[in-house]
Amino acid sequence: MENEKKVNLPRVGEIATGTVVRVYPTYAILLFEEGWTGLLHISELSNNYIRHFSSFVTTGAIYNVKVISVDEASGSVRVSLKQMGSAEKRKAFLHKKIDPKEINSKSLEDKLPEWVKEENEGEFQS
Repeated sequence: MENEKKVNLPRVGEIATGTVVRVYPTYAILLFEEGWTGLLHISELSNNYIRHFSSFVTTGAIYNVKVISVDEASGSVRVSLKQMGSAEKRKAFLHKKIDPKEINSKSLEDKLPEWVKEENEGEFQS
């Protein structure tokens, strides 16, 4: 833990700008300038039914999102587009394309096995 860089996590309610670095069928991972990552779940995208998450959220897209949950112990952050006000939403879709080759997702790749394990453990519990 000596070599770990301390990341300043956001506070719940803050609006932050993040770049989508990974898209999955029901969620996306956003990377923020401050060094933290946030999970945008399909349920936090819109009040309307979303059939294909990847039709709305693409790698390299930049969004303003509202921080809805922060777990300081694990460093996990959940973000939402749905919970933003109307004026905030209009500013949310900046749509600046970024070449996916320019995105360094090493820290996400390191966390992926842990996230998969957590997901699988939750899935099989009754």
